[in-house]
Amino acid sequence: MRIVNVERLQPGDTLGKSLFNERGELLLSSGFSLNEDMIRKIARQGYTFVYVMDEFTEDVKPQDVIDDTIRQQANAALAEQFKGCKDNLAFEKLAPEEIKRRLNEEDKVANLIKMPSIRNQVTSILDEIVDNHVSMFTSLPMKADAGADYQHAIDTTVLSILIAQKFRFDYRELKVMGTACMLHDIGKMAFPKLAEKPPKELTRDERMILREHPVYSMKILAGSSPDGFVEQAVVLQHHERYDGQGYPQRMRSSTRPPNAPAPPQSGIMHRYAEILAVANHYDNLLSGHIDGRKYEPAEAIIKVINEGGRMFNPHVVNALTQVVQCYPVGATVKIRKNASGAYEGYVGVIKEANETDQSKPVIILLENTVGSAITPRVVDFSGERHMALELLV
Repeated sequence: MRIVNVERLQPGDTLGKSLFNERGELLLSSGFSLNEDMIRKIARQGYTFVYVMDEFTEDVKPQDVIDDTIRQQANAALAEQFKGCKDNLAFEKLAPEEIKRRLNEEDKVANLIKMPSIRNQVTSILDEIVDNHVSMFTSLPMKADAGADYQHAIDTTVLSILIAQKFRFDYRELKVMGTACMLHDIGKMAFPKLAEKPPKELTRDERMILREHPVYSMKILAGSSPDGFVEQAVVLQHHERYDGQGYPQRMRSSTRPPNAPAPPQSGIMHRYAEILAVANHYDNLLSGHIDGRKYEPAEAIIKVINEGGRMFNPHVVNALTQVVQCYPVGATVKIRKNASGAYEGYVGVIKEANETDQSKPVIILLENTVGSAITPRVVDFSGERHMALELLV
């Protein structure tokens, strides 16, 4: 299989993996030969990339972090929980202080979230990662616009767990942090229409309301899990910054690697929140939720790296670079440069990733330097001293 931008789909292409809607319901099954109506339907759903099968890449097996069934179960559970919050929190036209006042009313937020359901989903995701020794995050966003909140929650949870594994978090720590990650944006359900607006269309007042969502997330979580103090702290702090210039409390980093508990200090971010902040920002860059532009994985990584030591803990940023697949299996790439000069300018599909150096994978070459099709040729570039790839999306 190979990964194809929806804009480049052609009638007759065969869908490689099934597509689901935001409630986990099947939209299109794998194996279908796509026609123009199906391609338009996929585009309307807001998908950016899909998997396609062809004779040249039939041996390529993209590496999903978690099983489709587990993802769809988590998606459906989150859809139910988010809908419950939307139905009970109709605050679209209220000022932030009035929203806070209403959220402080216990009957408004009591048991809005079914925490056993959320924790079960986190456990399933965590077990999938641990049992299968998953260490890399496939970074091209195979998700629709509909239900983007749920998918963002899942992807941020997965990425946070993979980062935390680099710091040797134990199972209990991963589960607590994962639960916070899954619910970090639940406060946006107090104003869902506002949260769905493109960033560039927000007024100053609307941006200020959105900046309060960590507070709302914490209050909603406290109403459903009063004893979950760590989870509450993490969701409250996921937009704080390394330099203390974040929100809502202008907390700062401890500056240490987040691999060991430390005594709570006033004004210092929780170490789980430092991981969530990086994972959340990275996934938002991919999805276009920062400035309306959907960044390619390598571009997003560079932006996060450039903010290390200012917005984010550099230790966490370094771990992010180790777990993200900028060139995932199934992606189409162009060889820009390599030490040997072999196949420069050729285009192909990544067959196998190289975990020690992502820029030197095994590639099925399909086109020459002038874009003409060639007899497919499998080349292992792991022996190159240096190599530069361009992701073709």
